[in-house]
Amino acid sequence: MRRKMRVSFPKLVQEVLQTDKEYFNLKKETICNLIVEGLGFEKISTIGSDILDEKRSINFNLNEKNTKLFNEMLKVSNLSESDFLKGLFITYANLHPSIRERILFKNRFLRIEEAIRRKKEIKIYYKDSLQEVKPISFERDKENGDYASLKSKVKDREYLFEMKYIEYVT
Repeated sequence: MRRKMRVSFPKLVQEVLQTDKEYFNLKKETICNLIVEGLGFEKISTIGSDILDEKRSINFNLNEKNTKLFNEMLKVSNLSESDFLKGLFITYANLHPSIRERILFKNRFLRIEEAIRRKKEIKIYYKDSLQEVKPISFERDKENGDYASLKSKVKDREYLFEMKYIEYVT
């Protein structure tokens, strides 16, 4: 059974979540579960928890996987449920946009990093077409809010692919 969650945090966190939700075209529950999954076993930050800002609350349901892991995450953190959730979302909001993107799409980034290390060509599904590319590196795209782009060679030319549009990596 999926677990219902409620978390309160400063308005700034809500704004970052809303920005990322719109940029990546994700549903509230999806982005919240990706954050819990990506940061649940990491050391969370208390930076920003004392902001005297308007508080906002969100409700969401944990997915099946996170429901099963949540109690273990709480044990590792040694915090109450509300402090743990608040810390997760504050930590997420304080990260650079390109790092937040890596948290949300960890598997995609790991596959591409492996291809970069091995200097291997991969296929990516990008904006409704399959592209064969040789990934070179990740770059921050200043024009798109400092989110990540993949610098790759296609034949003998270099291109930047916005990571948010890469749906699949083989």
